Amino acid sequence: MKKLLLFVALIFLAVGVCAASASALTADDIFDEMEERQSEVTTSRSRGSLLVVDARGREELREVIMYSREEDDGTVSTIFRFLSPASVRNITLLSLEDGDQINLYMPAYRRVRRIAGSGRQETFAGTNFTYEDMSDIGGFEREDYEYELIDEDEENYIIEIVPLDPDSQYSRQVMKVDKNLFFVNQIDFYDLEETLWRVLEVLEVEEMDDGTVRFREISMSDLKDNTRSDLKLEEIEENIDLPANFFSVRTIQRPEL
Repeated sequence: MKKLLLFVALIFLAVGVCAASASALTADDIFDEMEERQSEVTTSRSRGSLLVVDARGREELREVIMYSREEDDGTVSTIFRFLSPASVRNITLLSLEDGDQINLYMPAYRRVRRIAGSGRQETFAGTNFTYEDMSDIGGFEREDYEYELIDEDEENYIIEIVPLDPDSQYSRQVMKVDKNLFFVNQIDFYDLEETLWRVLEVLEVEEMDDGTVRFREISMSDLKDNTRSDLKLEEIEENIDLPANFFSVRTIQRPEL
């Protein structure tokens, strides 16, 4: 899956050591290196947990399952479903064509809602992730952003990313990329008033036998309302068989995936 993932598709970022000198690298060089170091994943199924922490420190642990597939045209389709607790069981998000189409299945109402326009800025099922964030599971397309390498420290390259979409809720994002392993370990999201709003951190990664690394746990914090959502993957299967019509509105309305 040759996609540069900004959010949960950080799930499949694979990384390695680059021989080029730091001073010679540009943002495009860094993105190229990250893409080169990604494992070849066409389909995947992941199970894990999502811990939601509210402003008063109360916690709710949710069980989740996710599917993804790179389509023939290079875009990525994803399904994200809550398995528990009962209050959110079977709420399911379907993202098609790198988030160009987003649908939400609400089992309590037995209907599917199309997420479009300003609705993309709403938070997803009480988490700190918006539908705009969730649509980035599919992949980061460079032509949708302006970006440049603005700084570096001993451990990270620091890249500023400005969305070209006039409806984006973010003025810019600042991405930290690990110099040794070439994976994203933090993204700072700034609102339209240039105030730091959300912070995405990679808390745990797993190094594979082939030298690639994939994320195991990430955390999204909202600094305005003092809430947090931690996503941890316990089981990951890659290059699995999925039906041709699996990523569809009909599929997400099923009681079992």
